[in-house]
Amino acid sequence: MIAGISGRVLKKSGNVLLVETKSGVVFEIVCDVQTSEEVEEGGECFLHTFLSVSQDGITLYGFSNEMKKELFLSLTKVSRLGPKTALKIISNEDAETLVAMIASQDVEGLSKLPGISKKTAERIVMELKDEFESAGIKDMRIYHESLEALVSLGYPEKQAREAVKHVYREGMKTSELIKEALKFLSHR
Repeated sequence: MIAGISGRVLKKSGNVLLVETKSGVVFEIVCDVQTSEEVEEGGECFLHTFLSVSQDGITLYGFSNEMKKELFLSLTKVSRLGPKTALKIISNEDAETLVAMIASQDVEGLSKLPGISKKTAERIVMELKDEFESAGIKDMRIYHESLEALVSLGYPEKQAREAVKHVYREGMKTSELIKEALKFLSHR
C-alpha cells in the first residue's frame, strides 16, 4: 500500500491536492479540510495516506498526521459509514475532540456535525467507544457549553475551539472554562 507521500504541492482545488514526488509521479490526494488548509501550493508536504478501492473507483486519502489517519480508518470500520462520510466528520472537527466525543459517548455532540444523524452518531459511539475509552476531555457537556458561549459572544468557532482545548483542565466547571478561554483569547 501507499502509506505516505512526500513531495511538492502542484495544485490545490478545495480539499483535493496534486502532489508531485521527487521521481516525477503526480498523485491526486483527497484530504480533510484542515490538512488542505495547512499545505501551500508550490510548497513541500508529507501526507500520511490510505488507498481506498471501492465500486466508485480508487481514491487516495491524505492526512497531515498519523492520528487523523488512524481516526479515519476507525471511522470507516463503522457499519454503513464510508470513507467520504469519515472524511467529512474529520473535516468538521479536530481529531482530538472527535476521539474525546467518542470516548465520552457524546452522541449529541457528534450528531451536531454536518451530515451526521443521531442514529449514525449512536452507531459510531457503540462501535468505537472501547477503542477510545481512555482518551481526551472527560466531560464533553462542559466543552460544548463553553464553545457555544464563546461563539455566541462573537468569537469564530475555530478560535473558540482552540481556546477551550488550550485551557481545559480536568474538573473545571463551565464558568471557569469560559473565563479562562476568554483570558486566552484576549492575549492573542
